[in-house]
Amino acid sequence: MLVKTFPPRRLFGLIVLFLVYHSRTILGLPCQAWPRSDSSRTRSLNGPVAVFKPRLGKLLNNPHCFIPYRELAHPRLGLALSGGGARCLAQIGVLLALEENDFQIDFIAGTSMGSFVGGMYAAGYSAAQLREIVLKIAWEEIMKDTPPRKNLLLSQKQERDLTLLQIRLNGIKPRIPRALTAGQKLHSVLTELTWKANYWASGSFDNLRIPFRALATDVYSGEEVVLDSGDLSEAIRASGALPLLIAPVPKDGLLLVDGGVMNNIPVDIVRRFGIEIVIAVDATSNLRPQDQLSLPWEFADQVTTIMQQERNARQRAAADILISFEDLSRSSLDFTQLDSLIQLGYERMVAQIPKLRELYKSGDLAHLQTEERIYAVREIRTASEETAPASAHARNGSNLRMTASAIQQVVDDLYAGGDYHTVEARLAGDTLTYALMRNPVLRGVRLHGNTVYADSVLLACLKTPLGAHLNHRQGREDLVALIEHYRRDGYALAEIKHVQLDSSSGILGITIDEGRIARIEIGGLQRTQQMVVLREFSLRAGEIFNSTRARQGIDNIHSTGLFENVSLMPQRQLADGALLQIKVEEKPYNVIRLGDYYQSERGNFAFLEIGNENVLGTASKLFLHGGLGTRDQEVKISWRSDRIFKTFLTLSANAYHVAQENSIYDEQFLDKTLGKYSERRTGLRLSVGQQVRRFGALTAELRWEEINFDSLFGSGYPVSKSGITALALRSVVDTRDQLPFTRGGRYVNVSYEYAKPPAPKEKSFVKFFSHAESFHSFGPHTLHSRFLGGIADATTPFSEQFRLGGPQQVFGLREHQFLGRHLVLGSLGYRYQLRKRPFFDTYLSMRYDVSGLWLDQKHASYKKFRHSVGVAITLDTPFGPVGVALGTYENRQKRVYFNLGIPF
Repeated sequence: MLVKTFPPRRLFGLIVLFLVYHSRTILGLPCQAWPRSDSSRTRSLNGPVAVFKPRLGKLLNNPHCFIPYRELAHPRLGLALSGGGARCLAQIGVLLALEENDFQIDFIAGTSMGSFVGGMYAAGYSAAQLREIVLKIAWEEIMKDTPPRKNLLLSQKQERDLTLLQIRLNGIKPRIPRALTAGQKLHSVLTELTWKANYWASGSFDNLRIPFRALATDVYSGEEVVLDSGDLSEAIRASGALPLLIAPVPKDGLLLVDGGVMNNIPVDIVRRFGIEIVIAVDATSNLRPQDQLSLPWEFADQVTTIMQQERNARQRAAADILISFEDLSRSSLDFTQLDSLIQLGYERMVAQIPKLRELYKSGDLAHLQTEERIYAVREIRTASEETAPASAHARNGSNLRMTASAIQQVVDDLYAGGDYHTVEARLAGDTLTYALMRNPVLRGVRLHGNTVYADSVLLACLKTPLGAHLNHRQGREDLVALIEHYRRDGYALAEIKHVQLDSSSGILGITIDEGRIARIEIGGLQRTQQMVVLREFSLRAGEIFNSTRARQGIDNIHSTGLFENVSLMPQRQLADGALLQIKVEEKPYNVIRLGDYYQSERGNFAFLEIGNENVLGTASKLFLHGGLGTRDQEVKISWRSDRIFKTFLTLSANAYHVAQENSIYDEQFLDKTLGKYSERRTGLRLSVGQQVRRFGALTAELRWEEINFDSLFGSGYPVSKSGITALALRSVVDTRDQLPFTRGGRYVNVSYEYAKPPAPKEKSFVKFFSHAESFHSFGPHTLHSRFLGGIADATTPFSEQFRLGGPQQVFGLREHQFLGRHLVLGSLGYRYQLRKRPFFDTYLSMRYDVSGLWLDQKHASYKKFRHSVGVAITLDTPFGPVGVALGTYENRQKRVYFNLGIPF
């Protein structure tokens, strides 16, 4: 082997390094580097040749690096992260402090929310990324499992908007939910995060960047369960399934709930895996005060906290370093001001860094020789295959006093830099020689298996330049960056399968498995046909797995309303690709629905529906509907299929009998009632249509109807019995985000109807109707615009004319006060949500209406438009909106309206 002297720059660096380590020795002060005996500290005679090699630990091999190498050995550091709800997010600050001070974490065990922080960190997110994630999550929405309205088909939106209460039946017994929420939204958020992480568990949590364990409790046996494999998102959800608040998670014959029930600070679990230094981060909730014990899950949390106290004390005492938030008064459900909480965790960990360094230092002593020696070094050399030997003398030939630990540290630092695959120091006499062997030179890179991206796109992710020596650390970062590029676009199963450097050519071969799907399996189906699940999941065997499409597919399956929970577990266990396992938990399909609405104009109206949501396992719905009100009664039997087989065609049929009491008013004297009549309709409707994604539908409807008008008193209406056959074509688009307090979106309904009375002498007629609304919000402010327009033939009978009036259409008018064949209505509305709610979310609103309704076209004129204005205050209660409104029409008629519930 050739020997060379250090270049001046490198020599200067080494000398500075030695000066830092041995400033006391060089200055002639007693050496106190290690707590050895006096003889070992003063001994300075050089003995036989001393050899120093890097203290090596775990082997990192293909496919995690360009060429195999070992990490440096160090005392193993583990984290025990407690539960505690929102308080646990302070643990992110602890991770920030550890990263900032270059401490490597070797094992994490977490309970409840601690399993979320620990699991996400173990999967590859940095502490800074975790901070961004938790600040973006809408924590106040995380417990709402109702699918977002945008995920529903049009018919599902209309159905859900009307229902106040829904009861599911197991046979004839009501099914009582196990918790407030089934946890589907929480699971959906966790799934998306784990799919986008840099490291994929591949079945075992030891395959993550940091080995990880989640703690849960089995309800059946009452035993602690350590989750070490499977679906990471499912494990985190099970670990945090707080009794009565989040439903238990069934897994492998167990029923799992919050791990904090048995072990809220899992120090013993970390110790069990051979960790020398354990940091316990205790964010355990304090006992709740009396005024915070009103809800069932608050009582459950209080009892659990009491049960944990003794074991928590033992676990705290067993940790080497304890970061406690016992003095923090924040509630476990308070997700406000998270930045300050994370900062508090950072500050408390920084205060413990000196103690942690001492623990590391004492752990390092076990790796050193039993006698610490001090050597007199006159000459430092370096040996490599690349240059001829030369020599350089430290400090102009004067002796440099160096301890064994300092030489060892230099060797470790040289190896840790990543440029050398072999580092060795030999001290012979007063000459110290460093034998360094550089990593091979990278001459080229060849990619195999990539079809999603061109070679040039992926090669741009690699920062190691051609012609340069490989660096272990940079190579590992390059491979992570390559996979991150796939992850950013949703290719969550992409991974590096093999990395091989051809030593003769310097060509690096990288083989990528992009995650092609080999097979899709569905578990948990009892009654539902597989077709119902697969038609909502757009990915197919043979395609490359994409987490964005997969997440949308899972949301679509859940939005059918047939399943309590839906999860997806991809596995790379097949020789020809990945196995996707969709797991569902079916709901009972026999349903009772209740709805109620009160309006001062028409009084009360309530309905009851009994039916089956999954006829023959096809997701079609069969319901018997009955409604009874002050002025309205109805009976219906309906069948509906939102999707026919795998198409987006929809089909429905319903037979009905509807009865109403309506009034006729004088157009000149608005408060005067001319008459009152009874209107009864009995008929059958058949509808076929095409769903347009999830925002609308095109439908054709046939209607056969018999209509009866009976006199109650007065005049102004026909007393007759007639029939009608009609064909209607409709186009509906509904992108409103929520009802009734819509913040964004549009609603458009355009219809064309051709109708013919059965009597030969009666003439047919045509009606055209359009309805458009738009909502725009900024902060607590919402602007609402609306337009209604309708045109009907002069032959259109009384029963089919347009109606106008009531607070939903025109302020100041009674319900259905005007009738006619030509309709125009425009509205501009403004709504403000109070920032401080008295009891419920409270809204103040105002609206301006301009309208016209004429019996004949010759009477229609913009000069005859009528104006009205109204204001309202509405509370969003658990029983529906409760509101009071005051409206005036043309300054001729003023009315006060009261409503409870959503009108239907």
